[in-house]
Amino acid sequence: MQRVSTDMMNNDMQYWLRRTEGKMNTLESKMATQNRIQNLRDDPLGAARAVRYDSAVSRLERFDKNVAMATDTNRISEGYIRQAIDVAQRLREIAVQGANGVYTKEDQKYMAAEVDELVSELVSLGNSRGPDGSYLFSGGKTQTEPFRSVLGVAPGAGKEGITAVQYLGDRGGAQTQIGGDASLPNLQPGSDIFWAENQVAISGFDARGWRATGDSAITVDDTRIEIKAGDTVYAVAAKINDSGAAVKATIDPRAFSLTLQTTLPHQLRLEDLPGPAGTPTSSPLKELGILAPTGLAPDNLAPSARVSGGSLFDVALRLRDSLNRGDILETGGLSLEGIDAGLGNLNRRVAELGARSERLDLVRTRLDRELPDTTSMLAREKDLDLTTAITDYKMLEYAHKASLGISGKLFPQTLLDFLR
Repeated sequence: MQRVSTDMMNNDMQYWLRRTEGKMNTLESKMATQNRIQNLRDDPLGAARAVRYDSAVSRLERFDKNVAMATDTNRISEGYIRQAIDVAQRLREIAVQGANGVYTKEDQKYMAAEVDELVSELVSLGNSRGPDGSYLFSGGKTQTEPFRSVLGVAPGAGKEGITAVQYLGDRGGAQTQIGGDASLPNLQPGSDIFWAENQVAISGFDARGWRATGDSAITVDDTRIEIKAGDTVYAVAAKINDSGAAVKATIDPRAFSLTLQTTLPHQLRLEDLPGPAGTPTSSPLKELGILAPTGLAPDNLAPSARVSGGSLFDVALRLRDSLNRGDILETGGLSLEGIDAGLGNLNRRVAELGARSERLDLVRTRLDRELPDTTSMLAREKDLDLTTAITDYKMLEYAHKASLGISGKLFPQTLLDFLR
């Protein structure tokens, strides 16, 4: 049985007034944030969908920024490569002029002096930086200057000049994610762009009786290839050809030596990796006479191996030296052929950047459509209908004021009334 008293009526009235005030506070918070879901209990399913949509919007916004950054980087890189094409075109003109046979040796030395300056310009272009200060053509080593000039006295020049250009970068680099499962490399390594001829490394080791002594691995252009104990040189060549690297491996049918040749102009990067701990160590490429016992890639090819195929710097220096010597045959032969190969490679790299830019434009168009659609779905789940919220708030406010007015009339007496 419930006891009826004045205190009970007062408590009930306060309870319902506080409930109304709580609803008003909740509506005030929703209107202030314009978010209809303040707590999970407001709409559990809607809250779950809103979290997923919010995450999707954040990812799409990040992809959109990545695409914009990649597009700008491609545009800047393409500009520098096109300048390198202009330099290579001038080198070709000089090679054609020098091979005509109508110029004196003095004139050819003047041409060689211009080639020397053009080589310095090529090195400067190869060491170009992006707006953020990082090197564009050093692969993953974005803070390392990719090309270093080696100075010395050039044959026939009679003065100090560039005798070689070394690449100090690598073939790696960060990937830019442009979709849930799609990424593009940020930059192209300089050893690919500023290369002219397919590089060939021919071992001088007779590998007929060779077998791997233990499990190990090698890397060919940063592609890991597992070598098992007992593998022959033919098995190693087959694994290299099946790896997907732009390198073709063959076995000389007479010397039975391993030959590696790039299928696209770039510098070979070869390494022997150690096998699992506790297993016999094996260094296949060193044992097969391709790599030297010591040294770091790419300058670790064995001295006994015959290596051919050079960079655009190498063929330009070859042109300069032939002009200094007055060697018309080499100027119009190997030098001109190397310059043409370097030009073809530069044009190929520009085409690759162009194709990548086209893909980025398509991705940007898709993101421009997906982002508003996903944002709209998120808004439907989270956003508050402000008109309905204001109407509900006003109804609660009127009810609250009416309740307070009725309470004041129902409970007019105070303690002073009883003391009279």
